[in-house]
Amino acid sequence: MAPSATQPLAGRPGGGRRCRGVGAAAAGAGAVAAVAAAAALLAGISLLHSGIPLALVLGGSKLPALRGAALPRSAAAAAASGLASPVVAVLGANGRTGGLVVEALLQAGARPRALTRSGRWIPPGGGSTIPAGVEVGQADVTDAASLAAGLAGAVAVVFACAYSRGGSPPRDVDNAGLVRTARVVRDQGIGRLIVVSSCAVTRPYAPVGILLNVIGGGVLLEKLKGESEMRGILKGSKSTYTVVRPGGLKMGPASGFAKLEFNQGDTLVGGVQRADVAAVCAEAALDPENRAAGKTFEMYEAAGRNGLLPWYGESKYMVGGQMDCGRMLGTLLDDEAVTDVPGFLPF
Repeated sequence: MAPSATQPLAGRPGGGRRCRGVGAAAAGAGAVAAVAAAAALLAGISLLHSGIPLALVLGGSKLPALRGAALPRSAAAAAASGLASPVVAVLGANGRTGGLVVEALLQAGARPRALTRSGRWIPPGGGSTIPAGVEVGQADVTDAASLAAGLAGAVAVVFACAYSRGGSPPRDVDNAGLVRTARVVRDQGIGRLIVVSSCAVTRPYAPVGILLNVIGGGVLLEKLKGESEMRGILKGSKSTYTVVRPGGLKMGPASGFAKLEFNQGDTLVGGVQRADVAAVCAEAALDPENRAAGKTFEMYEAAGRNGLLPWYGESKYMVGGQMDCGRMLGTLLDDEAVTDVPGFLPF
C-alpha cells in the first residue's frame, strides 16, 4: 500500500533546528529567493574548490540523497526556490525516538514520512492532529513488499525500529528488518540510510552489553548482525549508510551539541536525550555534504561519559564540544579508518 499523504489539519509552531541555527527569513518572497539562489551558488563554488568534480556537484554520486538538487536549509527556502521539500521516511515513527525524528526533520525543512506497522501515527505530544507537512504511511520491516511501497520516492530513510516485548523478536526487527530495509534502499536508489542502533553492540562482554542481551533476547547481538549485513548490501551502490549508536536514552529536552560527544570504537557510554539523537539523525539525512556517510559512532552527554569496561579511558576518536553538528560528523572517520581500538583485556 502506498503511503498516504496526511490532510493539513493544523499548522505546526515554528521551532529552531536543534543541530544548527536557521537564519531569519527575508522580508519578501523575492528576497528569500535571492538569498536561496546566492546560497546555492556559494555552496557549488565551495564544493568545486574542495576538489569534487563538476559532474558530482551538479548531481552525481557524492551527494546521493540530493538527487541533483541542493537540499534547502528551511521550508521557506524550499518554497522560494520552487523545489519540493525532500521526503525522508522514518521507520518506527511511533517509537519514542522515531517520533522525535519526524519532528526534527519537519523543523529542518524536510517532508517527513512517518511509517508505522498500522499506518497510523501518533505525534510525540499525543493527540490526533497531524502537523502540516507530515505524511503518514504503512510499512512493516518484516514485510519486504510494504517496505518497497512505503519507501518509494524518499531521498533518505531513518531506521528507528527496535523490537518490543510481546512483538516480533530482535532477529526479525533489529537484524532481518534492517537487512530488508537496506535491500529496498539499494534497489530503489535511495541516497541515504540512517540507522539508530545502540552502544555496546560490539562489546557483549561489557556489563551493559550482558544486561541488554539478557533482558532483550540477544538484541545487541542481532543489531550487530544486521549492521554488518547492511554494510555489505550497500557497499558499491549509490546509497550510503550512517549508524548512530546512542548511550542510555532519556526522555527530556535536548541538551544541545555543545554538551554532547561522539566517539568511534564502541568503548565509551553515557546517557543522552532522545531529542538529541533525533537531531543527529535529521542532520545526517539532510546534510548537503553528506558528511556522515560511511560512519558508525556512539553519542552521549560528555559530562556523564564512562568506559564500557574500567580500562576504557580516553579515546583518540572522540569529537565534542561543538555547536555545529555537521562539522562534528565531518570530523569523524570513515569506518575503515577506525582500527586502533582496545580489546577485551587491558593489555
